[in-house]
Amino acid sequence: MIALRRVVVGGLAVFLVAVAVQHPLRWDDLPPAEHFISEYAKGPTAALQVIAFVAWALALGAGALLAWRARTRPAKPRPLAGGLTAAALGVAAAGTLMAAVFATQTIAGELPPGRARTLEGLLHDLGTLGLFLGSLVAAVASARLLPGARYRVVLALLALALLAVVPILVALEADAPGIGQRAFALIGCAFLWRFAVAASGPSRRG
Repeated sequence: MIALRRVVVGGLAVFLVAVAVQHPLRWDDLPPAEHFISEYAKGPTAALQVIAFVAWALALGAGALLAWRARTRPAKPRPLAGGLTAAALGVAAAGTLMAAVFATQTIAGELPPGRARTLEGLLHDLGTLGLFLGSLVAAVASARLLPGARYRVVLALLALALLAVVPILVALEADAPGIGQRAFALIGCAFLWRFAVAASGPSRRG
């Protein structure tokens, strides 16, 4: 359990650092407020962004294994919740790998006018959709898997933060899709980190 938690934390750290490093490197052509993380996978930072995605996928995969093992804990076995959490995190990990392998076609989240959707672009979009939905389902299922009150409070706060991102940007009249996407990514990383800590702790009570 502790080894898997370290993989989660290490993978998330590599992902966050790799993305952060690219901000100043691509500030002129891909300002963060206007462009999505996936766009870093084109041009001079392509390799670095692929590494970032792969690290995130490894973290999600380790989280799936943690959920699978936690489902049969002696105190309160929860095979259904554990299986669902593990499967959802597995989908998220696979989606992130798809995002690493297949480059995005979009610019600031939109397909440029006159450009037809390619299979590669579609697979990338499906991958990012799997990442988002898989993480969301995993978070909901993990509330049943890990009954600790503190863990559930953290989940509730993260859910509120997720729901608040778009309204805050609208209220500020900020046309900043890149900020919104980065906020979603940070919330997803925070969930995975907290889940790994709660699932691998001595009492697993959160």
